[in-house]
Formats: sequence, structure tokens, C-alpha cells
Amino acid sequence: MSLSNDAFVHARLTTWQRRITETAAALVPPEADNARAAITPTTDELVAVHNLATGLLTDLRQSADSPIASTTVGREYLAQLATALVHTNRAATHLSTALTGLADTHRLAYRHAPAATAESQLALTLGHAAGLRSLKRALQSVTAPLHRPAPTPGVAEQHQRATDASGPQSPRRRP
Repeated sequence: MSLSNDAFVHARLTTWQRRITETAAALVPPEADNARAAITPTTDELVAVHNLATGLLTDLRQSADSPIASTTVGREYLAQLATALVHTNRAATHLSTALTGLADTHRLAYRHAPAATAESQLALTLGHAAGLRSLKRALQSVTAPLHRPAPTPGVAEQHQRATDASGPQSPRRRP
């Protein structure tokens, strides 16, 4: 494993940690009381998450085509980027749900349908919270250590089912 590959991957992971952290910090729960005023900030948040996902995808494609992809640290880096991309896309989906809830809240407010408005506000709140959780998972995926030690054989053996010396047993039946 080359020191330059390690340094490159570490620098890239540091960049993604910073970008994901900044994007997550910019997610502010919208005010459900004023749906019209919350649509623009929520749309801006959705665009920011989309831009983050686009950057992850671009880096993933470029790194997959580079010589670093043939190294162990490079393959681990690609796996981390792919996981972060999955979680970032989930965050975008959740924010899209929140935006739909805002639009419904705004639309239904004029019809005086309190049950539908409450449901839309719930979709907004839950969608936004789920989006933030997904971004936190994306951050966790790029902050995980690259070199995971292999599990010791003793631990793995402890979790295996002990086999009987007489061979496989027939399944137990209830009387």
C-alpha cells in the first residue's frame, strides 16, 4: 500500500466529511405553521443535497477509473463513497417528501381541511428529520476507518452453532 494512495484517500475523505457536515448543518427544520414561507428554504436544502449527491457520484466515477481503484485502500474508499451516495440519495428522497408535505399544507390550508393539513405537516416534519438522519449516516460512512482488522478466529468460532458429533439432528416437532 502506497503512502501517496493513503494520503490521497485521507484527503478526499476529509473533504467529503466537511461537505456532508456543512450540508447537514444547513438543514433547518421548516416552520410547519407557514408553509408558503418554508417552501423556498426546503427547496434550497433539496438542491444542496442533490449537489452533494452529484459530487459524490462524480468522485466515485473518476476514482473508479483511476489507478487508485486497483489498490485495497482505493477499493475501500470507493465502497465508502458508494455508501455515502446511497444515504445522500435517501436524504434527497426524504426532503422531497417534506417538500411535497409543504406544498400539500399550502394547498390544503385554503380548503380548511384540518386533518389533511395535519397529515401534510407530519409528512413535512418526518421527511425533514429522516433526511437529516440519512445525511448523518452518509457522514458515518465516510468517517469509518479504512483499515478494518479481520475478526479473530476465536470470536467467529464462538458464534457458530456447535455441531453434534453424531451428525445433523432432525428438526424438533411439537406433539
